[in-house]
Amino acid sequence: MAEPSNPLPAHEFSATQASFDERELGATIREYRLKQNMSLRALAAQSDVSVSFLSQVERGTASPSIASLMRIANSLGRTIGSLFEHHSTSRLLRRGDGPRLVHPNRQWDETLLTPRDFSHLQVIRSVVAPGGSTGPEMHTYGSGETSMIVEQGELEVNIDGDEMTLYEGDCLSFDPATPHRFANKADAPCVILFSSAPPIY
Repeated sequence: MAEPSNPLPAHEFSATQASFDERELGATIREYRLKQNMSLRALAAQSDVSVSFLSQVERGTASPSIASLMRIANSLGRTIGSLFEHHSTSRLLRRGDGPRLVHPNRQWDETLLTPRDFSHLQVIRSVVAPGGSTGPEMHTYGSGETSMIVEQGELEVNIDGDEMTLYEGDCLSFDPATPHRFANKADAPCVILFSSAPPIY
C-alpha cells in the first residue's frame, strides 16, 4: 500500500475513519463467532456482556471497553491483536499503513507495527486521547514481559495499586498478568510504544 500523500498525525483521524474502524471490528468479531458456530447469546454469556450490547458491537454501533474486548477475544480463543484490521503481511511497514484498532469513542487508537505472524514479539503504537483510559476496571492479559515508552504527553498508570505518572521519555516494564490500568488525564494526546514478548495482547 502506498503511503498517503498527506498522512494525518497519529492523533488525528476523521469521523469517517472512526465509523469504518468500528464496523470492521464488529464484522471481525462476528466472523470469528460464526466460524465457531457460536450463538450471540453464548458469546455474550462467556464474555460477561449483554446480548443486546454484543449485537451492537457486531453491527458497529457500540464500542466495548478494552477489558470487555479482551473478554470477547478470549471467549473466541483469540487475542486482541487478531482483531486488528487486515493489511499487507510485508515486513516493511510505512508510516500510516499499519493495521489499526480503535477503542471506545476513539479514546484509544492502536497501530500494530510488527507482522501479525510474529510469535515472539509484538510492538504496538498507541495514541490515547485526552480523557481516554483502558476503562474503569483493572485488567490483565496473559503472562509475559511488556515495556512501554511514552513518546509524547503523559500517562497515569496503576500497576496493582502502585500509582505513578509517566512523562515523555519514561519507560515502564511490567508483567501484563498483573492487574493494571492506564489513563490520560492531561489536555493533550499521549503516544506510547508497547513492546511485548510473547505477543499476548
